[in-house]
Amino acid sequence: MKKALYIIAAASLMVACDPIEEGGTFTPTAVVDSQLSQPGFFTFTQTDASGNPAADGNYFTYTTNPATIVRVYHFNTRGEEEQLAIGASGSFPILPGRGSDPNQKFYVQVVNSDLSKAQAEFSATVFVKQELSVAEKLMASNSGKKTWKWDPSINGTIWGNMGYLGGAGADVALSAAGQWWGVTGPYEDPEAGTNGFESQLNHSVNDYMTGEEDLDAYMIFTENGEILKYDKDGLLLNSTSYELQDYDANAIANGAWKCGMLVTGENSVLWPFEINAGGKYVTNFEVCYLTVDKMCLVYPDGGDFGALGNWGEATFWHFASNSDLEGLAEGVDGNGKAWTWNTECPNGGVIWGNMGYCGGNGADVYATGLGMWWGVTSEADFGGQTNHRGGDAISGDESMDAYMIWKDGEITSYNAAGQAIRNGSYEFEIVEGNPWKVADLKIESSNGAILWPYEINSNGNMPSTYDVCYMTGDAMTLVYPDGGDFGGLGNWGEATFWQFKAK
Repeated sequence: MKKALYIIAAASLMVACDPIEEGGTFTPTAVVDSQLSQPGFFTFTQTDASGNPAADGNYFTYTTNPATIVRVYHFNTRGEEEQLAIGASGSFPILPGRGSDPNQKFYVQVVNSDLSKAQAEFSATVFVKQELSVAEKLMASNSGKKTWKWDPSINGTIWGNMGYLGGAGADVALSAAGQWWGVTGPYEDPEAGTNGFESQLNHSVNDYMTGEEDLDAYMIFTENGEILKYDKDGLLLNSTSYELQDYDANAIANGAWKCGMLVTGENSVLWPFEINAGGKYVTNFEVCYLTVDKMCLVYPDGGDFGALGNWGEATFWHFASNSDLEGLAEGVDGNGKAWTWNTECPNGGVIWGNMGYCGGNGADVYATGLGMWWGVTSEADFGGQTNHRGGDAISGDESMDAYMIWKDGEITSYNAAGQAIRNGSYEFEIVEGNPWKVADLKIESSNGAILWPYEINSNGNMPSTYDVCYMTGDAMTLVYPDGGDFGGLGNWGEATFWQFKAK
């Protein structure tokens, strides 16, 4: 597209100085570099997003005198040339990423009639964001990009229709309140009683499957307001813009219907179609629930948002994300997050012990106790396992009321009385496409940092690397193989596990 625009611009320049009428003459364009830099030839003003004049505004309006078609461009963070505007006058934004130099360069170019080019460099001081808002961190993570997928954990359905009921939006997100019908994945399975997108193409704008229907299709939301949509193999299906408007950080806690509005371009989220509308893109979604790891969207029939509570038909979408491990571990409000022993773990409430380094789906170590041999469930149980501490004299982390605060890349463990007993820095290294784990947890600490940080049957060894087998905003499962032999996965050698929950 950029190349096509460039060609059009060049062609326009060859004819744009004076209209050629019958009997008239043609005046060729011949601009040199120095002319572009002369005061008054290219003039720009800066404003904020609302159009108010601002010395460090990110939004530019320009004119040329005499009127001359120019091409305005800059280089993006990848060093690629990116066109900003073309024309004798116009507007363009410069929105550098967080931490960028506020002094931004851009270039103005004229293509002469003989296809020679004149060019000048300009610079302007613009506003550069230093920190993301809570809403931006929820959507795109503190790293600036976040992966969202379908969420089949809510009774198996991911898109469908419901009554536009009102009440708490969290009930729609977490217990499918008001839901009438929904699809469970890409394909129909009559024997299993499941519904597939393949039989619902009448609701889309296409008459074929695009790949966004697969449970492993995904979207990347960026801090720059982009949604990049991919099929399960990483093929880009579309890119468009988004904005989370009117976000209310207290809405969910207060039982509100929504916490904001997601406004997008067309063909934005996975399967972005209103149900029973004959093929209509939705670009205005109610965000009924939004946390670090879950997002539930709703759209009422025909966009009639004023009909809330009338139980008219509405469309729902369930999405989930586990890519923002920092956000899951620390939260997004900057205050850090508390974790403690997961005595409610569905593995039977076993919080530390040994298991076979079995491989398979790591989430099952949390959900079913996959591979578990033995473990403790209480402070009393820990009291009989002091031999695993070696010579470490620190105590207090065996209490069920002990806890950890994860904040700003550090872990601090506290005893039940709130006294700090351990500390260390940490980082996650994401592991893609591995069913056993979602990341490696790397810890730098002389005393282990986490609660009861001992490898079992090792005379007090405190690991510095863990498999993160399961991670949500509510639960965390860590595993460490005997002697740190991560290459032994699947051989059923001894391993240690930890089960934590958000406090």
